[in-house]
Amino acid sequence: MKSKSFSWKTDFRTVIIVGDELFHNHYDVTCHISPVTADLTEQSEYFERLKSLYQLVFANTVITWREEELYQLLKINSDNRFIELPRPPYDQVMAAACFAKSNAVLEGKIVVTRLDLGSYQGDGIVYSIEKDGPELELLDVDNWFSAKYNKFDPWWLRPDTATYDEELEKGIYTGHFSWNKELPVVDEHREHAKIFEFNPKVLDGGKSKKK
Repeated sequence: MKSKSFSWKTDFRTVIIVGDELFHNHYDVTCHISPVTADLTEQSEYFERLKSLYQLVFANTVITWREEELYQLLKINSDNRFIELPRPPYDQVMAAACFAKSNAVLEGKIVVTRLDLGSYQGDGIVYSIEKDGPELELLDVDNWFSAKYNKFDPWWLRPDTATYDEELEKGIYTGHFSWNKELPVVDEHREHAKIFEFNPKVLDGGKSKKK
C-alpha cells in the first residue's frame, strides 16, 4: 500500500425487499482509495477494516427501506441481519450508503474518493459516488432518531459496525461486533444484536423477478 491511490474490487450477496417481496441480489463494488496516514501498519489495519465491512458486515444481509412493512415482520420473526436504508433499496441509494459508511469506518486514515456500484438487479447500470455527488442527498433524513437520541448520527455516518439503527434503554445499537475484536460475539441480550446468520424468510408463492 505504498502508492498514493489505488482501487479495490469486491462483491457481496444479499436479499432485498421491494414491494413486500424478497429478491436475491449480487453487488459489485469498486472503491477508489487514497491513504492519508503515512503509517503503513495503520494503513493495513484500516484497509482490513474496509474489507471486513463488505465481506463480514454487508454480506448475507437483507436490505430494506426502513418503512417497508415486510421488514417490520422479519425483524420480529427472523434472525436475519439487516441493512436499513432511508429510501427503497435502489442501487443509487445503496451506493451512497456504501460510500458514506466506508469513509466513516476508515476514520480519515484512508479516504474512499469514489465508489462504483452495480448489481444483478440493476440492469447493468453502475453508479459512481463521490464526496460532492448529488446521490448523497438521498441519505438526508429528519427525525431518524427520537428526541432522546437525536444527537446520534445514522448508522452510515458512524464508524461502528451497525447497518441499521435501534434505540435501546441505555443508548443505540452499534453493531454486531467491535472493530477492536477479531471475531463477532453475540451479545446475550437479543435486543443488542441479531444472530450472525443468513436465514431469510421465503414468501409463499415467491417468484424470481427483477425490480
